[in-house]
Amino acid sequence: MHLMRLEILGCYGNVIGKYRSTAFLINDSILLDAGTVTEVIDSEERLRKIKQVVISHTHIDHMKGLFPLVDELVMLGVYSLELISVKQILDIISHNLFNNLIWPDFTVIPSEHNAVIKPREIEIEKTTPIDNITIKPVLMTHTVYTVGYAVKEGDRGFMFTSDTGPTKRFWEVARNEKGIDFIIADVSFPNRLERLAKISGHMTLSILIEHIDKFGLGDMPIYITHIKPIFLNEILNEISSLGRHTIKTLEQGSVITL
Repeated sequence: MHLMRLEILGCYGNVIGKYRSTAFLINDSILLDAGTVTEVIDSEERLRKIKQVVISHTHIDHMKGLFPLVDELVMLGVYSLELISVKQILDIISHNLFNNLIWPDFTVIPSEHNAVIKPREIEIEKTTPIDNITIKPVLMTHTVYTVGYAVKEGDRGFMFTSDTGPTKRFWEVARNEKGIDFIIADVSFPNRLERLAKISGHMTLSILIEHIDKFGLGDMPIYITHIKPIFLNEILNEISSLGRHTIKTLEQGSVITL
């Protein structure tokens, strides 16, 4: 029986030393965000397998790995990569990143009909198949247009908040979505910096706990992601003091199967 394979290429809220930014590789072929790619995957064979990149939002720590990835794939003679997100996010990418000023517009290179990057629009809260999985974007609360995702293979999967502050709809969907094994949730700052977290569109551990308890998800396994490395030990101590076995940190370099 085939199991979904989720490889954590990067899962931190800043890039410093050994800490890498958000990118999850699903079944070796689908990237969920692209903050870290070629820093981890340097095998030509593995890079060639990546066929789709699903983007949650356009902040650079979730996008920067896309540029060297595309460059490398072009050099390898691979001329097709689907870039998948909702229209609002694809528009930001088109106007501000692949605009021939920040980076060449690979949506029309080498030609409009044979471009390296093929944008693919999906709709909010509509389930969309991508190869052997399905994704469903949910609008989040962040400083730019951002979506979280429900990701499934067959009748099992996980949900990902991406970057978000206090929100409601994601947790309503999580409560009602069938077959969710775990949730990957943003906790960027320690509890003492709650005001900064809210201003910047992120969560603290206390904000996360408030949401999962409010929506009856206290027994759901939660993997915390996007921790700012400078606060890692402080947030680990907060998690430890909770005494909740269901809440853990996502581990960079790990592989989760479900």
